[in-house]
Amino acid sequence: MKKINIVFLAFLAAAAFAEDEQLIGDQVESGGFGGPVWRLARLNGETAVMAGGRGGWVINHAFVLGGGGYGTESDVKTALLGPNGKPLYLGLNYGGLEIEYVHQSRKLVHWTVRALFGGGGLRLNERDSSNKAVTDGFGIVDADFNAEVNVVRWMRVNAGVGYRLVLGVETAGLGNADIGGAFGQVTLKFGKF
Repeated sequence: MKKINIVFLAFLAAAAFAEDEQLIGDQVESGGFGGPVWRLARLNGETAVMAGGRGGWVINHAFVLGGGGYGTESDVKTALLGPNGKPLYLGLNYGGLEIEYVHQSRKLVHWTVRALFGGGGLRLNERDSSNKAVTDGFGIVDADFNAEVNVVRWMRVNAGVGYRLVLGVETAGLGNADIGGAFGQVTLKFGKF
C-alpha cells in the first residue's frame, strides 16, 4: 500500500509541473501585412490575367487571418452573343475571408498554404461597352500552396499554384467549371511578420 501511495504522489507531482500544450500560448506575437497579387488563371478555357490585393493579421509568425479581393484584367472572349449580335467578354471579381499557415516563417525560404472563403460576381459585356448584358453571383473557395522568400525584414515574395472552386453560376452558356479552375500567382507582402 505504501508503494502505491508513493507512486500516486509522484504522479500528482509530475502532473502539477506539466504544462499544457496550446495552439496559441499566453505570449501572442502579432504583426500584419498587405500587398498586391497577380495571377494567371484559366477562365472559360482561356488564360486570363487577374490582379488583386490581400492583407492580414499575422499571429505568432505562423497563422494569418485576413482578406483578399481579385478581378480580371484581361478580356476573356466567350461563345455567347450580346443583344447586338456581338461576342460577349467575361469579367470576374471575387473576394472574402482568408486564412493562411506559414511554415517556419523565419527561414529564408519557407512554404505557405492559404484558403479564401467568399463570393463574387461575373459580368458579360460587349467589348468597349458599358452596357452589361448579363451579371451573376457565385460562392467561391480558393486555395493555394506557395514558396515564400524573406527579401528584407519588412518584405516577402510569395509564388505558387492553386485552384478556384466556384458554386452557383447560373448564367446560360457558362457553368461553375468555366469560372473555376487552376491558377498560378505571385504576391508581394509588405509589413511586420
